[in-house]
Amino acid sequence: MERLTPAEEQVMLKLWKLEKAAVKDIVALYEGEQPAYNTTSTIVRILEKKKFIKHKPVGRGHIYMPKISQEAYREFLANHLLSNYFDGNRSEVISYFNRNASLNDLL
Repeated sequence: MERLTPAEEQVMLKLWKLEKAAVKDIVALYEGEQPAYNTTSTIVRILEKKKFIKHKPVGRGHIYMPKISQEAYREFLANHLLSNYFDGNRSEVISYFNRNASLNDLL
C-alpha cells in the first residue's frame, strides 16, 4: 500500500462514506467549492490504478467501490507515523498527543 495524495485521500473519504458511487455522487459530497467533475474523474482513475478502488459498468457510466477499507488505510497510516516519526515507540506517540492535544479529543 502507498500513501495517498491529499486530493486522493479526499476522494477516498467520500467513497468510504458512500460505499459505492458514481463520480457525480463523489463530487456532490464536497462542501463549499466542489472540484471539477473531470478532476475528480481523473483522481478516481488514478485510485483505480493504485488498486484502492474498483468499478462496475452501469449503463454508460461506472459505479466505483473501495477495494481497500478505511480501517486498513488507517492502520497503514498509523504504522507509517509510528515507524517514521516515533521510531516504533507507541509510548512516544501517546506522550506526544498528551502534550499537544488531549487524547480525549482524539477518541
